[in-house]
Amino acid sequence: MENDDIVCNCMQITKGEIIEAIKAGNLQTIDEIGEETEAGTVCGSCHDDIEEIIKEYADN
Repeated sequence: MENDDIVCNCMQITKGEIIEAIKAGNLQTIDEIGEETEAGTVCGSCHDDIEEIIKEYADN
């Protein structure tokens, strides 16, 4: 998945926007990402993709 690929179709949030939010705010959960970007806040079908991005980019 490329950084400009849409992860959250409902809110049109890209992988790059999620990565940026994770790094800027040290975000660790889907809920935190949702509060910051609105990704994952409508239907939830992108939660698995968001979880994978968290595993890859968050400072756990």
